[in-house]
Amino acid sequence: MSFTVRKSKSRCSGISPIQVLLTKNGVRVSFSTGHAVKPSEWDSKNQRVKGKNNAYIEINNFLNSVRARLYQLEKDLSDRGIGVTPQALRDAYLGKLDCLKDWTLMKVIDVHLEDLKGKIGQSIAASTVWEYELCGRLIGLFIKSRYGREDMSIKEVNIDFISGFHSWLLRERKMKQNTATKHLKFLQKVMNIAVMNGYIPYSILGMYKVSREPVHMVYLNEDELQRIIDFESPLEHLMRTKDMFLFGCFTGLSYIDIKTLTNEHFETDNEGRRWIKKCREKTGVLSRIPVLPIAQSILNKYSGGKVLLPLQHSADVNRNLKDIAVLCGIDKRVCFHTSRHTFATTVTLANDIPLEVVSQMMGHTNTRMTSHYAKVIDSSISRQMDSLIERFEKASCNLNIKKVI
Repeated sequence: MSFTVRKSKSRCSGISPIQVLLTKNGVRVSFSTGHAVKPSEWDSKNQRVKGKNNAYIEINNFLNSVRARLYQLEKDLSDRGIGVTPQALRDAYLGKLDCLKDWTLMKVIDVHLEDLKGKIGQSIAASTVWEYELCGRLIGLFIKSRYGREDMSIKEVNIDFISGFHSWLLRERKMKQNTATKHLKFLQKVMNIAVMNGYIPYSILGMYKVSREPVHMVYLNEDELQRIIDFESPLEHLMRTKDMFLFGCFTGLSYIDIKTLTNEHFETDNEGRRWIKKCREKTGVLSRIPVLPIAQSILNKYSGGKVLLPLQHSADVNRNLKDIAVLCGIDKRVCFHTSRHTFATTVTLANDIPLEVVSQMMGHTNTRMTSHYAKVIDSSISRQMDSLIERFEKASCNLNIKKVI
């Protein structure tokens, strides 16, 4: 880089602007320093203003600071893996390069959330964006709680911040480990976005290891499912919850997918079989599910109503399911999502429906997600076989079996 006086842009007063000249690989760009001198007062060899009066000393000091600033920006661009071109260096100096702006953590989060909101209904569900917004609010509350301010530079996010946020979620917000991990994953995503945009050279979050606790998947076995089917009550709200839960057990649809189910989601094939074709609200992935007899009976029961299926509020449904489980003698923590697990395990995989088919009906993006259910089935079968072997071993002790030669 160098400084030059542009004589061609001399003003009426006889002074010419001092400009910065950046050159690399034959590419040349220039921009004004905001100062001007007479060409006769410019030392082109030393690139300084001649003379020692206070005004000239001030200009020379300013030129020194410009040079130092450009060298630092060149290093910053290089550290971020950004090509150091004359244009990039000029834009960085003039504050036109986003990657070198001092972005704050909450600003990066807000920009990311706005981007996601524009994709709702296309590649992301509204419920997922809502969860991410909650993560963002929690990060903001932590910053205010710990640092007494509304925001902080994204460059300040270090291991101490991440560890503190993790502890705050567990202790102050009373979260379980896996819930806290979900919020840390969102923070990691935000930091990765900052790296990709060049706001920071790397994310420190990769060094912070968080382990998830194993999740016990709750589903109903064949006997427990039959108890729900046989359940009767004079209380209308319990019977309605039972029907909605069974519809989930025999379709695999989640609460929100049943809530948004309409007649337009049904079709009949050439052989008279009825199908549900619906994109999952959570992922947008298409599910194609055959309407089994029990599911059809429930649809028939509630036909003609204001809505296709009168699904109660999720909190009411889960509260009712706890009562139903107790009345049916089911010693499990049953919630509405248990119906989806039951469809994947007891209703389909346990009845030899191929994993790939179940994956399509569940609306999973890949069979890896569905394979978790298959592992549950294998584990259940193993436990049952162990119990069976134990019973036969006890019985064999009472038998007098002669060796046949």
